[in-house]
Amino acid sequence: MSVRWDVDRRPATLWTRCYLLAMRAMRDKSAFEGSRRTLATARKRQRSGDSPPSRWTRLVTRVETVTVGSSDRPVWRVRRRAERQAPTARVLYVHGGGYMHPLTPDYWRLVRSLVRGGAEVVVPTYPLAPDHSVDEGLPWLLEVERATRREDGVPTVLMGDSAGGALVITMARELAGDGQAPERVVALCPWLDATLSQPEVADLEATDPMLAESGLRAAGRWWAGRHSPADPAVSPLDGDLRVLPPLDVFIGDRDILRPAVDDLVRRMSEVDAMVHVHETPAMFHVWMTRAIPEGRRARRQLAALVAAAGRRAPSVAVR
Repeated sequence: MSVRWDVDRRPATLWTRCYLLAMRAMRDKSAFEGSRRTLATARKRQRSGDSPPSRWTRLVTRVETVTVGSSDRPVWRVRRRAERQAPTARVLYVHGGGYMHPLTPDYWRLVRSLVRGGAEVVVPTYPLAPDHSVDEGLPWLLEVERATRREDGVPTVLMGDSAGGALVITMARELAGDGQAPERVVALCPWLDATLSQPEVADLEATDPMLAESGLRAAGRWWAGRHSPADPAVSPLDGDLRVLPPLDVFIGDRDILRPAVDDLVRRMSEVDAMVHVHETPAMFHVWMTRAIPEGRRARRQLAALVAAAGRRAPSVAVR
């Protein structure tokens, strides 16, 4: 069967309900309310820069900072401290943030979970809008993927959230065209359609504590650059889905990006491509990076999913 759809209908825990109230009180979604505010917030966060691996991450894992090609952009490679065998899989993780926000500390929580599950995780930074566009960001990420791939038999899993979820789908399509498709793609609350063309988006905005339609539309235009935001390089929903490797999508229902998942599944089923949706109706955008019980549950699930992808490849001893 090409489509599988699992729904976790457990209600949000009390802790998470309080967490959501705090998000609303802090007005988290104001970062994407209107193009002017979206730009001002992004500029402020870009001046602060990407959050490097935390002290705890460096304490419990082995972190290596590398560069690729002539660029001085940091790429972090995170592994288990005691590595007697090759990792189960190599995860290239592309962070989200509406193509405009840099890495935040929450991502390292997810990275640690994946490493505990036996994976090696490669976390690149990439050029952000509005000063840069998909014409610079996508080729750079593909260069990172090719530079960090090793001839050691360890399978590659592309994983990303939000804008990063869209990017890893686009990357997988490009790599498949070169005969280098990853073992699996995992898209966490992916921004599949930069135009937000689904009519249900407006109805969901009131329930979404993080994202606002007006700012996201502007961010999509800036990232698209000389292209239309509907271009498949920006909106993978409109690309060739037939060539994709198996795709896992994690989504909550308090997320304005949720409606596009229905369109994705319909289109993938039409071309008999493999997609597995993991839906948690009570959850919000990219909850799996947060310090909440449901986030820990999702991180364990993601670590197990990556380990399962690794078991499909023969084990390789480290020399």
